[in-house]
Amino acid sequence: MAKIRCTSCRQEIPLVESYVKFECPFCEEIIYRCEKCRTFGHPYKCKCGFEGP
Repeated sequence: MAKIRCTSCRQEIPLVESYVKFECPFCEEIIYRCEKCRTFGHPYKCKCGFEGP
């Protein structure tokens, strides 16, 4: 099974923890965000250059 990494902090997300998965609005790349990064509003950057809070 592939490892899931947070797009913001690059830490591996254990499958037992909560996280969010969604598509980039520009290139449809899958973005993963851990609960910590979502809670604190850490920015993320997609491979295409799209940035979000």
